Amino acid sequence: DFMEAVKGVEKEVSIEGKRRKIKIPPGVDDGSRIQFENFILSINVRPHEVFERDGADIYVKITIPYSLAVMGGQIEVPTVDGELKVRIRPGTQPGTMIRLRAQGVLHPRGRGRGDEYVRLNVVVPEKLTREQRRIVDELQEEGL
Repeated sequence: DFMEAVKGVEKEVSIEGKRRKIKIPPGVDDGSRIQFENFILSINVRPHEVFERDGADIYVKITIPYSLAVMGGQIEVPTVDGELKVRIRPGTQPGTMIRLRAQGVLHPRGRGRGDEYVRLNVVVPEKLTREQRRIVDELQEEGL
């Protein structure tokens, strides 16, 4: 499981007909190899529905409303350690990438953590109410 690979886990495996517990260290990635007794085990990690991983870095895509991109504000972003409040600056453009230092995966050999990168997708409304249309018309007249 993705989160087991990030956090580390103890798994029970069957080797030569015997059940044994093996400790998987935090930070292992798909294709990592672990030596266990006289064996070398290859790790397969299932993908996650929210997080993507590149080495020790985590990538996440977040959709924000147009008004938040224009006015700024705060959102909660998922990290491997739970939700984190992130400030959105006024005038944020679609595709903006926010770096969250040390919110990624532990390096397997214990040399710190990777980062998390949050890519912001701005939703532009497809349909507007009359009042919303009037407001947007006023903004357009102002050159926005």
